[in-house]
Amino acid sequence: MSLSNPRSEYYVRSDAVTLIQGVDSLNVLDRMVSTKILDMSNLACRDALFCDYNGRICDYGTVYAISGKVLLISSAAQHEITRRTLVDGTSWDEDCEILIADNAIFRISIFSNDSHEKLSEFGINYHAAEANQLIESGDHLFVKRESTFCDRLDILVKSDNVNSIKSLLSGLDYEEMDSERWEICRIMIGDPTINDALGNLPEEMGMGTLVSNDKGCYPGQEVHARIESRGRTIKNFCRLTGSSPLEIGKHPITDFGSISVSSSISIDGITHALAMIRLGESSTEVVQIDGGNFSMELLSYP
Repeated sequence: MSLSNPRSEYYVRSDAVTLIQGVDSLNVLDRMVSTKILDMSNLACRDALFCDYNGRICDYGTVYAISGKVLLISSAAQHEITRRTLVDGTSWDEDCEILIADNAIFRISIFSNDSHEKLSEFGINYHAAEANQLIESGDHLFVKRESTFCDRLDILVKSDNVNSIKSLLSGLDYEEMDSERWEICRIMIGDPTINDALGNLPEEMGMGTLVSNDKGCYPGQEVHARIESRGRTIKNFCRLTGSSPLEIGKHPITDFGSISVSSSISIDGITHALAMIRLGESSTEVVQIDGGNFSMELLSYP
């Protein structure tokens, strides 16, 4: 991870956690998301998108298949809408129960400057671990997540054990991130929140791989199929870095028309931001916004 002063760190994330249980749980969830999940094996995890009937993202989460049950970790901001969608999408004759687990299970994301060597203390061989495959160790579940920019280890922890895990990580010289440090971190690795993704098309967000046009019907499928046949979008998600402050909102820029900034934070004189840009004719890697120059990098999942 290309961060200033790299160090071993962790962050206890604020997520909506939903437990879906019953023999039809995967079938019900599969009808709701744009991502194919019916082929998930036990102890696998997969990111998935919830879209509306216009094909636009209304939630973004991770699905975990655990011993016949499904754990969905999604955005706290959209939890009421997402859970209502799941309840309304369950037929009366299906065996599927939707349970709120917000205060029962927490996700901790761990980043390391030593290739996660210290995590052997948890009984985890990080290098031998398969990405997106859950590892059971004691009362915890570990999963290795890989991306273009960095790798991380996520731990699913019962609420009663959060403080003990934090104590163990502190003993291994991991520092707990505050919200400001986490914001910089997630922007640097291109990890969008629902505030970045809400209302955008998956292809615009670089998340086209989370759209499975070969699966059964789901909200937004017809729109996604048309986009696939067209082959391109006119907008793209990007990361911006510059030395000028940058407010969240829409800004006009030369050659591109406008750019919509959804996340922005400044620290030590450097601004890091995520934005949706309307693609123009220019192929420049630097854009000028409100008089300041910002380097621009188009992003894609993962």
